Amino acid sequence: MEDYLTKYKDHTVTPQTQQQLNQPLKDDTGFNEGHEDFLKMLIGKLESGELNALSPSTLYNHAVYDKLVEEDQEKADITAMNLMSMIRQIEALWKLDQSASFQIQNLVETVFQMKSKFEEKNGDVYII
Repeated sequence: MEDYLTKYKDHTVTPQTQQQLNQPLKDDTGFNEGHEDFLKMLIGKLESGELNALSPSTLYNHAVYDKLVEEDQEKADITAMNLMSMIRQIEALWKLDQSASFQIQNLVETVFQMKSKFEEKNGDVYII
């Protein structure tokens, strides 16, 4: 590691290279099947106020959550905090551009997979 630091300590990036580095990554393949609808539903719930990105408790389907044993509720709480962290990022990126950027696509994929994996074991715990 130190060799790299020594080797490149005086290196400067050209303006052209910096411009290339500043370009966001692009994925022309778009969303996986169903994920665009998932994003629209998520944004709709955020805009309507049904889901508050700063309040994980708004994420719960209480009819299912309240029936979980305490250990599973704790797991649901931790998962909800992680989901809401990503949902806040999605919301912030959406407000900037309102397009399905590469970052949003990856975040939506992650939220979808995390939610699905948890709900496979515990039922329809979340409203998304």
